[in-house]
Amino acid sequence: GIWLTKENKEEIIMNMNYIYVALCFIPLVLYIIKLRNFELTVKKMVVIAMFSGLSFILSKIVFIQYPQGGSINLLSSLPILLIGLIYGPVEGMTTGPITGVLGLFGGYIIHPVQLFLDFIIPPMILGLSGMFGSDSRAKVFFGCLIVVFLKCCVHVVSGVVFFASFAEQFNMGPWLYSIVYNFSCAGVEGFLSLIVATILPLEKIEREANKGYKASA
Repeated sequence: GIWLTKENKEEIIMNMNYIYVALCFIPLVLYIIKLRNFELTVKKMVVIAMFSGLSFILSKIVFIQYPQGGSINLLSSLPILLIGLIYGPVEGMTTGPITGVLGLFGGYIIHPVQLFLDFIIPPMILGLSGMFGSDSRAKVFFGCLIVVFLKCCVHVVSGVVFFASFAEQFNMGPWLYSIVYNFSCAGVEGFLSLIVATILPLEKIEREANKGYKASA
């Protein structure tokens, strides 16, 4: 049929890419809505700033550097996962974008939308790590696993939309190339971070954190 022409195929692919990008922005929209009822205390600001800075520092300790800015680093997702587990989703989703903004210094940016897909939304999603709670290791593990997976999916969409040309160098399609690229760097780092988050004594950390909240109230 006519719809199978090259031009129509390219149009379909472009329209689908618009849909994928729009889906990636859903967490950002939900976060903005949540912010209306978010009380930012001095203690929260200090904790968020500390963990954002720690995440940024860990991201600079690189074991394997990929082209176009990807890397396997020293558990940079861990501080954001911990904030989400200990303090809640809004605090976690606030820590993520701050870390992302810090990452813009020296980051690989080619388009404003790509900036959001690689630096703002992925770390923001990590802040939802406590979606199942933190009262058992299974809940911590699966909550962190889901957000790490979703984070990588946003990176994959960015790769398909903005870095598809690099796939030809490896004789891959854009989706396969982006999946392999992002899950082998951001995916590996994220998985290692969630393992550490799962084995940490979160109850003790959470108890101390809540004690700090009561003391500052």
